[in-house]
Amino acid sequence: MNEAVAPLLDPIAELSRQGAAYDWAAHGTLTLDGRYRERQLPLLDDRARAPLGPDTGPAEYWPPIRSAVIPLDSRRLTADAGLASFLAALRRSDAGPLVWWPGLALRADRLHATLAGGLEGGRELPAPPQLAPRMDMVVRGPWIGRFNTGRIYLPVQAADVASATALAQLRTRLGAAHRPLLAGYVQFTGEVTGDAYRQLRELVATHQSRIAVRMPLSALWLMDTMDDLVLRSRVVARVPLRNGAAPVAEEIPS
Repeated sequence: MNEAVAPLLDPIAELSRQGAAYDWAAHGTLTLDGRYRERQLPLLDDRARAPLGPDTGPAEYWPPIRSAVIPLDSRRLTADAGLASFLAALRRSDAGPLVWWPGLALRADRLHATLAGGLEGGRELPAPPQLAPRMDMVVRGPWIGRFNTGRIYLPVQAADVASATALAQLRTRLGAAHRPLLAGYVQFTGEVTGDAYRQLRELVATHQSRIAVRMPLSALWLMDTMDDLVLRSRVVARVPLRNGAAPVAEEIPS
């Protein structure tokens, strides 16, 4: 299979091949790594955020980073029985008190998977060539990796070869790496140990294969953000995924 398309069709298999998943057997603690402590942990509060601007707080940066992202419908996700079951079980578990639960609501309108990050400011997003009449994505069950440890991700995959091929072509045109798509979803406020660690490991193993939320992909976003959780961010352009459609300026309030 084309190496550019494969990560988009089965991200969990690709991540497994890379050995990127957290090694649960080798540890008794989910230890927050340095990047997570520096770039995400200081952001875990529910204070009101100002719009984008050079007045930076902890774990914020300026100028903002521009990315091409795949927006995800958080309402469709939370309505899924499989994901709802996972979140309910996580909340009941000993790991539940360590979850930053307000983050689910604060980030609901900007939930996404990054297709191409670190784009130059002012960069426009070209429409992918040879678009399929309909493009669908599938959001998979929880995954925790070796990097940004402290965050639960939802792998995101293209529902078919045509969709994956179109997205891979766009990545190539943007000069982006062909890697699995991941949507950051849940953040922990501290290290997970003891019974909480054991329960979290079981929850991830149990629910990863049970969750597969299919959703249509109608547009790509060009997003600027000044923090890794996109709490201070805005959508610069919305690019509908149909031939001949022009980008539509749209902004997400911070």
